[in-house]
Amino acid sequence: MPAEGPVSSMVAQAWRDLQPFEGRFGQAWRVALLCALVTGVAMAYRIPEPAISCYLVIFLMKRDAVMNCLLGAGLIALASLVVLAMIPVINLSIDSPALRLAIMFFTSYVFLFLSSTTPLGEQAAIVGLIVAFIMTLVTDVPVGQIGDQGLLAAWKMACMPMALMILFNLVFGTPSQVLVRERIVDRLRSSADALENDGESAKLTELLAEGNDESLKQMLLVKLLHLVPRDEARWLNGAVETSYRIALAAQAPGEAILADRRGMLAARLRDVADLVSKRTFPIFAPAQEAEQQPSTPVEGALRSALNSLARPDAGASPKPEPEPLLAADAFSAPRHQLYALKTSIAAVVCYLIYTGIDWNGIHTAMITCYVAALGTTGETVRKLTLRIAGCLVGAAMGAAALLFVMPNLTDVGGLMVLVFCAVLVAGWVSSGSERISYAGVQVALAFLLTTLNGFGPSFEFSQAGNRIVGIFLGIFVIFVIFTQFWPVSIVNRLRLRLLASANALVDLARQSPDARMADIAASSKILSSLEEAPNLLSMAYFEPRRQRAGDGQLARLATLRRDLEAVYRHIRFQERISEGVAARLDEIRRELEEQSIDAPRPVLLAQRT
Repeated sequence: MPAEGPVSSMVAQAWRDLQPFEGRFGQAWRVALLCALVTGVAMAYRIPEPAISCYLVIFLMKRDAVMNCLLGAGLIALASLVVLAMIPVINLSIDSPALRLAIMFFTSYVFLFLSSTTPLGEQAAIVGLIVAFIMTLVTDVPVGQIGDQGLLAAWKMACMPMALMILFNLVFGTPSQVLVRERIVDRLRSSADALENDGESAKLTELLAEGNDESLKQMLLVKLLHLVPRDEARWLNGAVETSYRIALAAQAPGEAILADRRGMLAARLRDVADLVSKRTFPIFAPAQEAEQQPSTPVEGALRSALNSLARPDAGASPKPEPEPLLAADAFSAPRHQLYALKTSIAAVVCYLIYTGIDWNGIHTAMITCYVAALGTTGETVRKLTLRIAGCLVGAAMGAAALLFVMPNLTDVGGLMVLVFCAVLVAGWVSSGSERISYAGVQVALAFLLTTLNGFGPSFEFSQAGNRIVGIFLGIFVIFVIFTQFWPVSIVNRLRLRLLASANALVDLARQSPDARMADIAASSKILSSLEEAPNLLSMAYFEPRRQRAGDGQLARLATLRRDLEAVYRHIRFQERISEGVAARLDEIRRELEEQSIDAPRPVLLAQRT
C-alpha cells in the first residue's frame, strides 16, 4: 500500500468494495423495504424520530435472519428494562440539571464500556444512546408529561423497528442454515479455482480469513431451534470444519500437488459443491479416483477431507469457541476505559453546546458521538471521513427529494416509496465490506434526517439543515477529542497482531508435518490476522500527521506482513522447514518485539527447535 500511494490504493479498494456479489442486492432490498415499513408505522402512530428508528434497522440488520430476530428481541428487552429503570432516575433528577448531566455521563460511560468489553457490543452502545436521549427529554417535554410521553416515545423509537425487524425476518429473512450451506459451497468452488491456479485465489483467502466460528455459532442456533432435520444439521456442522480443511489444502503451491491431479480434484470439488447446493447430502459416495494413491501429503490431506464429506457427520463434530462474558483485558487495558470516557465526554459537550445556545434542532450532534466513535484514532477518523462523505451524499439526495419529489407526494405511501428507493442505494453500500459499509449507513441516515421531519411528507429545509449541521458539529467534537486527548495509534495494534501471528507460526512449526496439516485452528487465527493487517494499515493514514508513523515504518510493516504470509505457506505445506525460513521468522519477531510496547518476549524459534 505505501508503495502504491495511500489515497490511490484506498480509492481503488473502495471501487472494488462497491462491486456486486452474491446476496448483496437481496440484503439491500430487504433493508430498504423494512425501512419503508418502519417509516409507515412511525407516521401512522406518530412515533417521533423515525429517522433514528430506521437507522437502528440499517445499523443492526445482517443477512442472518435468526441472528436478526435474537438481536431485535435482545434490544427490546434491554430498552424496556432501561426505560423502566429511568422512571425513578428522572423523578430524582428532574429538578437538578447538574444531576441529570452526571447521570447522562455515568450511564453513557458504563454502557459504552460494556459495548467494548462484552458480547453485547452494538446493543450496549445503542442502550447508552437511548438513556442519553431520555435524559435530554427532561428539558424538552413538560414536567407532567415526561413519564407518559417522553419515556414512551423513547421506548417506541427503539422497540418498534426491532419488533418489525423480527416479523420481517421471519417472513423474508435468510435462515442461518442457508447461509452456512452457501459458505460451504463457496469454499468448495473457490478451492477448485485455487487448485487450477496453483493455490492462488483471492476469494479463497477471504473465506479462510473469516474462520469457522461464525458458522459454528449459526449451526448451534440451528440445532437449538430445530430449524432443520437432525441429520442435516449434523452434516452441516461437520462440513463447516471439513470444508475449511479442503480450502487450506487447496492453497498449496504448485509443487505440493501434481498438475494432472489438480484438474481431477477440482472437477470433483465442483461436483460435490453442486450436490451440496441441492441439499443432496450426505448420500454422495467418494469418486473412483479416490482409490488412487496420493502423490504428496498435501494431496492426501485434501482427498481425506473430501472423502469425509460422505460421512453422516461430514468428518468432524466441531463446536464454537466459548465467548467470555467479559474481555480478559477489560480492566487492565486502558483502551476500553478511554473509548468510553472520550465518547461520553464528546456526547456531553455536544449536549451542552446545543442546549447552551438554545438550538435543539442540532441535537443530532450528540447522536453522532455514539455512532461514530471507535477505539483508536485511525479507526475513528476513518469512520468520521466515511460519515462526512455519506452525510454529504445523503443530504444532497434529501435536498433533491425536497425540491423535486416532495411537492408531488400526497400521502404516507408515496413517502414510503421514496424512502425505499433512497435506502436501496444506501443499503447497497452498507451491505459491503467494513471498509465502506458505514458510508452507506450515513447516506441513509442523512437522507432520512433531511426528509422525515414530521408525520407525513415534509417540505421544511430549515429543520433538515439543522440536523445536518448537528451531524457536522458532532463530527468536529469527536475529531478534536479523539485526536487531542489520549490519542491511541493503530500502529501498535498492528504490530501486536503481526507479532501474535509470528508467535503462532512458531508454535505451528514445532509440530510434525501431519499435525501442521491437521491444526486448522492455528491456521485460521494466522490467516485472519494477516488478512486484517492491510485494513489496519490503511487506517494509519487517517491519523493526524504529527501522530502518524512515518511512511517508511508503515511500508516496513507491510513488508513484514507479506513475509509472514510467505513463511506461513512454507511452514504449512513443506514437510521440512528450511533454516532460512526459521531464521527469517526469528528476525521478524525480533523486529516486532523491539517496536511494540506491551509485546511479550517469547523464546526464539531457533532456540526452541
